[in-house]
Amino acid sequence: MQETVYFPASKKKAALLLAGSIGFVLLGYWLRNESPIVGWASMLFFGLGIPVSFFMAFSKKFYLLLDNQGFEMASPIKTVRIGWQDVVGFDLVSMNGAKMIAIHYREGYEKQRLLRGAARAVSGLEGAIGDSYAASLPAILDALRDWHQRFAGPSAA
Repeated sequence: MQETVYFPASKKKAALLLAGSIGFVLLGYWLRNESPIVGWASMLFFGLGIPVSFFMAFSKKFYLLLDNQGFEMASPIKTVRIGWQDVVGFDLVSMNGAKMIAIHYREGYEKQRLLRGAARAVSGLEGAIGDSYAASLPAILDALRDWHQRFAGPSAA
């Protein structure tokens, strides 16, 4: 039996993020004289996508890992580990055209309660897995559901 499943960040998606970020930074630069607030805000906000794209492409600290205890989502800023017993399920959702995997936590799960509440207020979801990995979202969703079914135990349902 496989002990872990590792989904690294997608280099292709990192390149697309880099290209889009550079494009919007250039657009903001062009707009800064006509509309300074919009121009500078665009340059600042989308400029953040440039280092993120490099982290996705070159860092080993951007991944999704599944094992018999749970799953781990890592980025250069933070690593979050969630046990299978803390989740009741996963669904593929679309939010403003962006597809992602919704994480449905069990009732009474207390970790990151404030953050999850804020996320729910803004997006309607307590947690999500973005489309940043080398595998497709349906393939990741299938793996999550399979591992959850095998390792969550009866108390997670």
